Amino acid sequence: MKWIVLLLIIAGVAGYFTRPEEAVMREAANAVLSDPQSVSEGFESVATTLAGDRAYDNYYVAAKYNVTLDNQPVVTCWGAFTQVQCNRAADTRTGG
Repeated sequence: MKWIVLLLIIAGVAGYFTRPEEAVMREAANAVLSDPQSVSEGFESVATTLAGDRAYDNYYVAAKYNVTLDNQPVVTCWGAFTQVQCNRAADTRTGG
């Protein structure tokens, strides 16, 4: 039991010091936005650049970065241990 607690503490400390900063998360989100897979995603990317909102949330051992347009998520990124994973959300405004 002691080893499990010790490993969790070590992982938590490592996560805290290797959590991606906002600039890294923003860059990863911009990479997703700059690679649209359809015309509608292209328009969405342009609209997000002009009028979208961005939010960085720090969870101490991980981080979350959201890009929204009209309070609807466009890109969501999670980061931990210097790694960032971003995904484009399905467009709920047009059903696709």
